[in-house]
Amino acid sequence: MNRLTCEQAVQHFFAYLDRALSGEPLEALETHLEACLHCCEKLEFSRQLDRFVKARLSEATLPEDLEARIRRVLTR
Repeated sequence: MNRLTCEQAVQHFFAYLDRALSGEPLEALETHLEACLHCCEKLEFSRQLDRFVKARLSEATLPEDLEARIRRVLTR
């Protein structure tokens, strides 16, 4: 298993929080977190930020035609 640097570990945080990591990437991140207090602190900050953003987004009202506008842009 490849050992992650702190920079690589941080790049996986939001996928980890969304439970979108599995297999070797998940194992590598968890191994890194077991040994790196600095990244554990960064992960906790990311966890709080993720909760804050998700709470704010759940309160937002999106325009009714937003999906149609996004689809038009994506099909260009």
